Amino acid sequence: MSGETSAKRAQGLKHALARGLNDPSVEVEPYRSGVDCWVDLVRRSRAPLAVVRSPKIECSQTRYEGLVNFGAVFEKEVVVSRLLREAGVPTPLVLAWHRSMDPAKEPSWMLLEFFPHEPADHLSKETQHQLGRIAHRIHAIQPAGGDLRRLSPPDPWNTWISNRILMRLTAAERYMPIPALSKLEPALRAALSRREDHVPALLHLDLRAPNLAIRGNRIRGVLDLSNAILGDPYLELARIRGSDLLTPEFLQGYGATFLELEQNRPALDAYELDLAALLVVVSREEIDDDLLHDRMVKRTTMLLERLMAES
Repeated sequence: MSGETSAKRAQGLKHALARGLNDPSVEVEPYRSGVDCWVDLVRRSRAPLAVVRSPKIECSQTRYEGLVNFGAVFEKEVVVSRLLREAGVPTPLVLAWHRSMDPAKEPSWMLLEFFPHEPADHLSKETQHQLGRIAHRIHAIQPAGGDLRRLSPPDPWNTWISNRILMRLTAAERYMPIPALSKLEPALRAALSRREDHVPALLHLDLRAPNLAIRGNRIRGVLDLSNAILGDPYLELARIRGSDLLTPEFLQGYGATFLELEQNRPALDAYELDLAALLVVVSREEIDDDLLHDRMVKRTTMLLERLMAES
């Protein structure tokens, strides 16, 4: 984005925040840019420094996830943030938020407590252990009532997650060979049938270094709750494995063993396809990363081979 376009975007967001907060002293300063959202600093005369997230595209139709509406995503994140804080998981307080009814005029936005930190791309052994403890605490959260309805998938878990994985594999087929659905679907459902009795838990689904506020070798906060959902904790563990973070230190903090996970490897392999196939597509269509693309094609191929052999 050019400097002129960036300034125009920040100015439009400033006016939206000033109206929504009823505070003419609002100033917006570009800060960081994620894959899906802008992250800007917000200064006000009578309030601490804060950050505001706003979507780069309010609504988008993707081949790997269907329709994504960021107004709805922010609405969900408000619930997840409250549940995490109630459980003692550090995450920024939601100060205010707005779901736009007319994105052409103004975006949806979410104003958050500012957690100062420097972006990280790797975790020390100590922070891997901390991450395991945090993941365990998140998975101990079992929402009820309206929170349960809001965070649960629209269909029974195994049906919903199988269909999502198949959608992502179908999208990845543009870039790599994928087994016929007539063979793949039964293998996938057989692997996931071993997890039919899981206890539904809150999942973050993006627990990796860029989404953690780390200072002084301590995890001070968990960021970006946009992927959160209620489901099987093994889906989270599979994604953590796919990010190379399912280490002895993480498992010690989480309270699990490699033996336990190995006994459920078919389910972990099936679940990891949710991430690997997604990144095959994203690395070509959104971020243009050849190294990531090649690595995810190889990983997806390996997971599929193991899944088909085990079935």
